[in-house]
Amino acid sequence: MTGPAGKADWKAIRGDLLGRIQSGAWKPGDQIPREVELAEHYECTRSTVGRALRDLATAGFLDRKRKGGTTVSANPVRKAPLDVPIISEAIRKAGHDAGYHLLDAREGLPDGAVAAELGLRGDAPLLFIAALYTANGVPHQVEHRWLVPATVAGLSRGILNDMPADEWLLRNVPLTRAQIAIEATCPPPDVARALQTAPDTPTLLITRTSWRQARLIGMLRLYHAPGHRLTTGI
Repeated sequence: MTGPAGKADWKAIRGDLLGRIQSGAWKPGDQIPREVELAEHYECTRSTVGRALRDLATAGFLDRKRKGGTTVSANPVRKAPLDVPIISEAIRKAGHDAGYHLLDAREGLPDGAVAAELGLRGDAPLLFIAALYTANGVPHQVEHRWLVPATVAGLSRGILNDMPADEWLLRNVPLTRAQIAIEATCPPPDVARALQTAPDTPTLLITRTSWRQARLIGMLRLYHAPGHRLTTGI
């Protein structure tokens, strides 16, 4: 294990460990060193290390299991004040069979509104993804996503045919910061057709812009079928 050492307090330890998670040095599912090893590295007591680990676990970055060690959370976003689960997983948790259909995946120039929202030049190409999610075979959500190619290097249409973008991103480029907007809006014609609803029927739209550290990942627009109910809590 490398990194700063030497009589650190719990806040300094927490900051160092969080940096390892956010940098990708420790990936989702990785088991981290034991408390005794961390205490030896930081030249402090186990209770000091334990406080740092408890704080990170409460924040959702670590999973601690008795006799099972401590691992990096598979999806720390789940424990954020606004619940942002994997789409297919959320459908299954609601008791439905989840379906996923890739509608489009191509690299090209975004329209002016998208570029402006992301703070990019209009001549900066993005990877655009459109997908339909179903619940028990019925249209449930439509995903429109714009991703920065350099940030998601390795993501291809071949991968997206079998794996939704959110699952690939969680494994390879988990976000560390997000900005979220929620509104009711009439969907674009292609989204209305996919959801099998009239174009003038308001739908719930969640827009999320995400970053990994200082690097922009991209923007998601998630359109929900009429009647969708969003629940969250802290």
